[in-house]
Amino acid sequence: MPTPIETVSAFCAAFVEDGGRPAVRRWLTPNTRWVNEGVSVTTGVDEAIAMIDELEKSMGISTVHIDMLAIAADGPRVLTERLDRFERADGSEIGRVMIMGIFEVEGDKIVEWRDYFDVLAVQKFAKG
Repeated sequence: MPTPIETVSAFCAAFVEDGGRPAVRRWLTPNTRWVNEGVSVTTGVDEAIAMIDELEKSMGISTVHIDMLAIAADGPRVLTERLDRFERADGSEIGRVMIMGIFEVEGDKIVEWRDYFDVLAVQKFAKG
């Protein structure tokens, strides 16, 4: 069984594929809450993928590169400091955001994922 840090690291590394959809399907559960503080809250795989689909449609986000700057665990809780870079399908960058996140892991699944970031920065690059 992987450690919580190994689970979160694998999830974040895999997020680059297909906008994160395969990673969501692999590591989230039907009850996982994903909170983007001040922006959205989803519950389960289907809602998470619907949110990813909406971001692709509304903002053109096709790929998300997650650069892990720091990671630490407190039991099943994993804290991350990340630079998330958002790209269009042609590889051009939409924007990047510094994020502090916390993941709660049970076994090899993520059961809670909360991200905290500058919402105004996201709104700025959302407007193009």
